[in-house]
Amino acid sequence: MTHFVANMRTSTSAADSTKLQIEQCENSNINSDTNNTVEGAAELSSYDLVCLGVGRGSTAVYSNQTSSAFALICRSTGECILLIDIGLGTIFAFQKYLKTTDIKARQVFVSHNHTDHSGELPVYIGNEAVKSIVRIYCYASVQPRLRHHRCAELNSSTTDFFKNVQWIMCNELQDIELDSGDSKSKLKIRVQQSQHSELCAGFILYENDQPILSFSGDSGFNAPFYTFLWSAPTILVDGRITTSYEHASFNEILDFYITRADQRRVFVYQFGVESEKPTFPDNTISAVSPGQVIQLLLPTDTSKVIKYD
Repeated sequence: MTHFVANMRTSTSAADSTKLQIEQCENSNINSDTNNTVEGAAELSSYDLVCLGVGRGSTAVYSNQTSSAFALICRSTGECILLIDIGLGTIFAFQKYLKTTDIKARQVFVSHNHTDHSGELPVYIGNEAVKSIVRIYCYASVQPRLRHHRCAELNSSTTDFFKNVQWIMCNELQDIELDSGDSKSKLKIRVQQSQHSELCAGFILYENDQPILSFSGDSGFNAPFYTFLWSAPTILVDGRITTSYEHASFNEILDFYITRADQRRVFVYQFGVESEKPTFPDNTISAVSPGQVIQLLLPTDTSKVIKYD
């Protein structure tokens, strides 16, 4: 069995070390020899990914650090095209790292109805849907949980907070278009249920039919699900120091990575606070940090892309 190495060093704060300027990945808090580059002439997609937080369930409440969330940014315009999860602390982190008070994303994807992934959804809807359309993407079976449980506080006899909310419900392995705001960049996602105690789904994001990002949501280690995620050149996976049904361990993720011939850039998130950030052997996987900017790549060999028809 392979082993990660616990990281006990003092970390530079994301606010000091990372700016939302278009940077090469090696300047974005990732060691350039760990997996920022992919063999071959990898071309850039049109998008960057900004990490807003890596917290697990209790992190925001007990440590005042943001739950796990990410923002997909159009590199040419700086606009947030997709907010990926919206747990506790997400909106504040959005303003902090993107340096804007305009927190409206073109759309939001919510993986499941746990506070550290959807806790700020009612606040976001309550403030933004009164001004314009809010598009919420989620796994079809997750939507009733979000609407009737998470957002129950928005039920009002005087104000219809859901009038401008569009729920886009995604079925497994179904291509669902996103609004990219750019006719030359067609975006779509394909979701699949993960392995978790609460109904949850991850996704693959495509630009012009080429996979550019996979996101696990919360998930224990599940080889078929990880194989699904492996379609994209950049992968975000939920990881913890110990394994459980609900969350994969760092060792399980690393072992799966090493067994694959088609290696990817794999970034582990949801490990907790920065002092708990793991490190891994060189030229393998990495742990992402809040404020970190990752340039998303196009596949180097589209013939190796796994298709689910």
